[in-house]
Amino acid sequence: MLRLFFISLLAVLLLFAFLQSRLRRHTDELPVFLRSDSIADSHHTSLFVEVQSTYKPTEAQLDALKTDYSNLWAHLNHVYATNDVLAGKEYYTEGWFKQLCRHYPGSPHPALVTRDDLSHHIQIKNWSNDGLVCTAIDSSLVLTYTYPDKTTRVTTVRLAVALLYQGDHWRLDALRLFDEKNTTPTN
Repeated sequence: MLRLFFISLLAVLLLFAFLQSRLRRHTDELPVFLRSDSIADSHHTSLFVEVQSTYKPTEAQLDALKTDYSNLWAHLNHVYATNDVLAGKEYYTEGWFKQLCRHYPGSPHPALVTRDDLSHHIQIKNWSNDGLVCTAIDSSLVLTYTYPDKTTRVTTVRLAVALLYQGDHWRLDALRLFDEKNTTPTN
């Protein structure tokens, strides 16, 4: 009787293991931290960071913020040009990603108007004591727009950003435009 009980228990466990293995999705996709990001790798901008917060970030935290902020703008420029919101989803919080999906609901398309960020002057206003939240003013973000007829327009904007450190990236949680100035069309 005891032997029959153990055999049936073993059979149930084997059946359960078999069914669980069939339910599991097998993907060959690498985790985010192992993937190569060609959009971010091809992006170059000038960043100047000024810390005005009571809590100061360490040099390592500041370097991570600079890298992720640059990568974030590479992906924002990519979304602007191609409508492809999925390429940089690891740089947005869930709420910001949902908002992007509402504003860019279509499928990706080829770039007609491209945007490039040339320089940033970031003033960190608040840095949390745990190093997971940063609010800042990008006081002189210089953007260049290139149109299909090869004309360009240079714009300087001032905006506020809220960034959260989630997973292994700084992610954009909020962005607010204060003003746009020095719009100059060039050829």
